Amino acid sequence: MDLAFLEGGVELRSLRHFSALAETLNYRVAAERLHLTQPALTRSIAALERELGVQLFDRDKRHVALTADGAELLERAGEVLADADRLAAAADAMRARRRDEVRVALYGVALAELTHPVIEAFCERYPRATIRVHEADFHQGQAPLLAGEWDVALLCLNVDMPGLTRVPIFTEPVSLALWKGHPLASAAAVDMAEVYDQPWVTPHPGDDLWVGGRHGDHDAPTVGSHARSVLDMTSKIAYQHMVGLMPLSGTRMFPHHPGVEAVAPKKPLHAVAAVAYPRTGHSPAAPAFAEVARRVARRATGVPYAELAR
Repeated sequence: MDLAFLEGGVELRSLRHFSALAETLNYRVAAERLHLTQPALTRSIAALERELGVQLFDRDKRHVALTADGAELLERAGEVLADADRLAAAADAMRARRRDEVRVALYGVALAELTHPVIEAFCERYPRATIRVHEADFHQGQAPLLAGEWDVALLCLNVDMPGLTRVPIFTEPVSLALWKGHPLASAAAVDMAEVYDQPWVTPHPGDDLWVGGRHGDHDAPTVGSHARSVLDMTSKIAYQHMVGLMPLSGTRMFPHHPGVEAVAPKKPLHAVAAVAYPRTGHSPAAPAFAEVARRVARRATGVPYAELAR
């Protein structure tokens, strides 16, 4: 099959739609990830197939599968999208350098009660810097940070991730979140094995912390959904009767959801609040931001029940 057409008029948006469906093989899941309606995604894929003159997917009422042509296309489409992302990231980095702009991504509760003092302290230390704060989408993981869309991220990250420098700030307990009316919601503490047979909602598929700290698949919970945000997570616990984990600061900082109860796990779990930035090619502001965060934390954590990282 001639792949030269990818150098022509195919829109990047269409390739992103194709890539998302090829990855999930589920129109509903892919549409949610793309923030589209399912009919809109169906029309987009059909239009792309007409434009290319090839069938990308075999589909019936129950299954979606890549055709041989679709599989061949997917690799090249991924290269094109990666090149486009690198180009956009390079342009963003150039603009940031010109404006002394620092782009800060907040994942969930970020650094809890320290988030605002840390950003304020950085602005005082570097008055020429302009801070741009972005709310991260859990579905994207750390990909935007690695791609250079953001300079630094404030997040719960218990383990080192490839390509990232992780600077721990503090460690705090984690609660088990259950829907109101759950048989264990009023317990003083819960053995998480008692709820492993129920669907779990997690903020990130690649971090074992969010499925009870388990490593590997043996005797681990079934993940029913990956949330986009803390609000999405609590809604799925309350209304879809899923189970999840939340840092203790999350139960303080977010308005208490009337349909969610926080219960201590019998075996304590802890989340590490950290500053993270790309290991290579990072903004000069990133390590400076991490150092400011550590200084603020050393002066006074301001986070109840937290233990300062060493």
